Amino acid sequence: MVYEKQGRYIIPFDDVPADRAPMPEISVDERRNNFVEIETGFPEETAIREAKRCLSCRRCLGCALCWAECKPEAIDFSLPDETLELAFDEVVLTCGQDNAFCDPDPELGFGRYADVLTDLQFERMLSPTGPTDGLALSPLDGRIPGHVAIVQDGRSADDPGLPASLILGVNMAQLCSAQTQGVKVTLISPLSDEFKARYESQIRQIAGLTLIEGTPLSAGRENDSDPLNVAYTSRSDEKVTIAADLVVILTRPATAAYLRDLARQLDTEPPAF
Repeated sequence: MVYEKQGRYIIPFDDVPADRAPMPEISVDERRNNFVEIETGFPEETAIREAKRCLSCRRCLGCALCWAECKPEAIDFSLPDETLELAFDEVVLTCGQDNAFCDPDPELGFGRYADVLTDLQFERMLSPTGPTDGLALSPLDGRIPGHVAIVQDGRSADDPGLPASLILGVNMAQLCSAQTQGVKVTLISPLSDEFKARYESQIRQIAGLTLIEGTPLSAGRENDSDPLNVAYTSRSDEKVTIAADLVVILTRPATAAYLRDLARQLDTEPPAF
């Protein structure tokens, strides 16, 4: 039964998986004669549990605000669930934007150094709505990097998704150069034949971007105050090392699990990059 409470329409649920955790607060005596924050925040364990509680819903919360805002009878909560079967001549599966990504090579330092990021993390940083308002900053010390190295996971040399991953890297390099004054960007990748034939000549003309054909080997430092040393094997099989203030790893794209399952149900091949 839908009922109204404080100007909102509420549909009660009796199957809530867990009650909301109470927010810890300092005592009344501790609040006197100061401006100390009353709510102290959740401990890590409680915060993780709360996040899982909220994210486990994946369904209508029953607030009925959609019903309140829409025209009368536009939404009918009394309709029962039903399964519809539709006929199509063809079904096209695409990777879309929800593609999964493989973990990067551990030798490249991701998870060991704060200033080694994945492409998705860097893309978020460069977004105008991101944590740094689109400015490239090192998570290690908050400084603007003078040199950003974008490296292709060396295990991706024969991956069919390599060109798409590299195009993402080029786009991020251009955004980084445009939004962060004075930054130098180097892109290191094995460069597939398809990429070289279709894109290399245009990309080498982009100002502020240095494109290097090579296979990245590792990224790391000896002292916390040192820049990151990025090692790669050049086209002539020579080992080269450059210094960078921020390293971005282009991870290998992979078809998402739900698309593989859908392709199996449709008796067709899953979309590939």
